[in-house]
Amino acid sequence: MTGGEGLIGVIPAAGRSSRIGGNPKPLLDTGSGTFLECTVRALAGGGAESVHVGVRHETGPVSAAVQRLGARPHVPPEVEDGPIATIRTVIRTLRAEGSTPAAILFLPVDIPGVTAGIVRALVQEWKESDARLVLPAHRGRTGHPALFSGVLLDELLEPDLAEGARTIVERHRTDARIVEIDDEGILIDIDTLPEYRRRFPEAYRKRFQKW
Repeated sequence: MTGGEGLIGVIPAAGRSSRIGGNPKPLLDTGSGTFLECTVRALAGGGAESVHVGVRHETGPVSAAVQRLGARPHVPPEVEDGPIATIRTVIRTLRAEGSTPAAILFLPVDIPGVTAGIVRALVQEWKESDARLVLPAHRGRTGHPALFSGVLLDELLEPDLAEGARTIVERHRTDARIVEIDDEGILIDIDTLPEYRRRFPEAYRKRFQKW
């Protein structure tokens, strides 16, 4: 490996946010930071040597926020392919620069409840087991982030993955290492305004209610 990046974090945040009223999901507040701040903080605090974020535009508030947080924005050419486009863009970009990640921590921006402690638990399991895939689980249900070791990067680049990165997760689920987490935050993704309101009622009121 030439110029290896070690363990990196990847956050897809290039969606249209159409199901949440077109409000930029990465910039929605939780009361303890925006979705973007929470996910970057979790990955960086949990052991990622660098954090890479898929954004829809090179300039604008989301890209600017990514840079303020010390993360690196990427605009996936195949943005309409969904979150897998961000992973592919990051892998290809780093390889073109002469670097290959030892592993990727994959955390969508709409799962802001993941903490640095959760990430550290996954990283520790990966270091101890050298597993290809490490997943967190809460009461038997697996969630995010997923840790893909470097041996899976070429598989993540395969075309026509029907369910994106989930296709690779399912392919290797039987030999994945599962880390039980006593925190349902690994399971909760925020896709709509009603979900946002239920999960973060005070932040919702401040953002959307003017009376």
